[in-house]
Amino acid sequence: MKKITDIKKIALFLIIMISFSVKAQITLIPDWSFESYLVNVGIDSDGEVNGQMLTSDAESVEELFLWGEGIDDISGLEDFINLEKLTCYYNPLNGYMGAPYGTINVSTLVNLKELDVRASHLEAIDVSNNALLEKILIGNEGFGDILIISDFTELDLSNNPSVNYVDASNFEETFTFLNMRNNEEESVYIDVSSVGFNNPPTVCIEVDNAVAATERTEPYNDWTVIGNYFFSENCALSTERFVGHNFSISPNPASEYVSVQQKELDVVQLRAVQILDSSGKWIKSVKDNFTHISVSDLSKGVYLFVIQTDKGNKTEKVIVE
Repeated sequence: MKKITDIKKIALFLIIMISFSVKAQITLIPDWSFESYLVNVGIDSDGEVNGQMLTSDAESVEELFLWGEGIDDISGLEDFINLEKLTCYYNPLNGYMGAPYGTINVSTLVNLKELDVRASHLEAIDVSNNALLEKILIGNEGFGDILIISDFTELDLSNNPSVNYVDASNFEETFTFLNMRNNEEESVYIDVSSVGFNNPPTVCIEVDNAVAATERTEPYNDWTVIGNYFFSENCALSTERFVGHNFSISPNPASEYVSVQQKELDVVQLRAVQILDSSGKWIKSVKDNFTHISVSDLSKGVYLFVIQTDKGNKTEKVIVE
C-alpha cells in the first residue's frame, strides 16, 4: 500500500513540475533596447528589463512597431509566432556603419503579412517560409541624417505568391535581382528606384513570362514598377553578362533612329526590343528591323531599351534629342 502511495506522490510531483515548466517557459531577449520597448508598451508582463520574457507574452503579439528603437540584436523575435505585422525600420542591427551586417530570423513567423526592415543594417533576408506575406520593405529611406543603411544584393519572393507591395529603393549598384516568380496577385507595386546615387542599379526582375510583363499584358497588366529595371525569365548573372557583352545600341544620343549591334550572331538570338520611358512605362515593342529602329516619334528625354534574347535581357538607357 505504501509503495502505491509513493508512486502517486511521484506522479503528482512530475505533473506539477511539467505544469510549472510549461507555465514558466521563457524567451531570452538579450538586447536591452528591444526588451525596454517590450516593457514600455506592456508586452513583457514582468515589467523588468532582465534579459527574458514569458514566451506566452511573445505569442500573444500580432504587431510590433520597432521604429528607431536602437536595437542591435533582434534575438527572441522567433518566438513571436503569431506576428502579422513587423516594423523594424531604422535599427542598427549588429552595430552601425563599419560593423558586420546584422541578421533577422522571420522563418517561424508563418502568419507574417507585412514586413518593414528598411535602413536596418541588413544585407540579406530569407522570407521563403512566410507564405502569407503581402508587403515587404527592405530599402533605405532617402538620405538626410540617416546613417543606418542596408545593402541588399537580391530579394527572393518566389515563395511568396501574395506579395503585392515591394520597396527595394535607394540602393547603389549592389541590388540587381528581384525574384517575383509564382506571384498570384493582380495588382503589384514595386519600387527599385534610387534617389541621389551616382550609380543607381538596374534591377533584373525575374517573372514567369518576361514578354507579357514587359508589355503589361495579363497577368501583369496592373503591375507598377518604378526605377531602372527589366523583366527576365532567367536572371542568372552569367547569362546577363554574356548578353550585355554581345549587344549595344548606337547612336546615343539619337534623334531619328538607333541600331542594335550584335557581336556574336550564332550563339544568341535577338527576339525583340521593348522601349520604356524613364519611369518604366511601356511605350512600344519592336520585333524586326533591329538595325533601324525609329525614335523620331518619341519625345525628347531618356528611354530604357530592353533587348530581349533567347539567353536573357539587357537594358540600355538611350537619350532622344
